[in-house]
Amino acid sequence: MTTPASSRRLFGILDRGIERLTRAVDWVAALACAFLITATTFAVIIYQQGIAIVWLDDVLRMLLIWLVYLGAVSLCFHGDHVTMDVIYLRLPPKARRALDIGIALLGIVLCAFITKIGYDSMLRQIAYETLLPSGLIPAWPQSLAIPLCFALMTVANISYLYSVLTGRRHKPDYTSAPAEGL
Repeated sequence: MTTPASSRRLFGILDRGIERLTRAVDWVAALACAFLITATTFAVIIYQQGIAIVWLDDVLRMLLIWLVYLGAVSLCFHGDHVTMDVIYLRLPPKARRALDIGIALLGIVLCAFITKIGYDSMLRQIAYETLLPSGLIPAWPQSLAIPLCFALMTVANISYLYSVLTGRRHKPDYTSAPAEGL
């Protein structure tokens, strides 16, 4: 039988592992961004010369999709997704906490659901040997971004929920900051 202290310790270890994983995903997203910038620059130069590379648009689109979904993992981990701060910041702390818990739970459910749907879709693309619009590159590497990154977002939302429940991490309180420029 586990004690509350050993459960907290286990969840803490898992949470730190998820944090490390999130940092690694951030580095992969930065790498994807660097490749996207390089490939886009290359594409502009090539297209200006009147040369068309059929598969280049597919690669640029794939890099952008991967960049967006990889970047979303960190947002889920830190609870930095889109919010309505004008309302959130005016709520009392208990209401904010309840809202954070609700958002984390909703994030877990929705991300897990999209993971499943994305995985099934990717498997169909593999089975039917679907290609990207150029007709040269298989579609599944692009589609892999959805189940993989949404699975990571599910785990990140679980970690965020844990942090809200334990009070270890929280969103900064911006209500005391001066409202410059408003």
